[in-house]
Amino acid sequence: MKKSISQFTLRLGILTLLLGLFTFVFSLLFPDIHVTASYPYILVFMFLFSWAAFHITAKSMTKKISRFANTYMIINFLKLVIFSLFILAYAFLNKADAVSFIITFFVYYIFYSVLEVVGLKQLNEVIRK
Repeated sequence: MKKSISQFTLRLGILTLLLGLFTFVFSLLFPDIHVTASYPYILVFMFLFSWAAFHITAKSMTKKISRFANTYMIINFLKLVIFSLFILAYAFLNKADAVSFIITFFVYYIFYSVLEVVGLKQLNEVIRK
């Protein structure tokens, strides 16, 4: 299991670097499209939450399946609430940058969610063998 968590952490780091690089290049290639200047902070925020969520959920996988299901649902509910509050607070404090921030956050959220689900699926296959 430690190997799977290490692999996920590596993939998460690579995804974070690639998204950061892609966003930077995108902002250079399309200067007319406003990209939020806060995208590095979003990436760090998403990295930390995704890693913590995966780590907690992975630990619950070694126990009963009902424990895993409960943990997974609680973690995702908490992420939804925390992410919503984060977005609302930023939008309230930075009205001019709110739309690009929300779009950037949403795009990143899709990528991180896919990586988390794939990582949990692979971990489940390792544990069930």
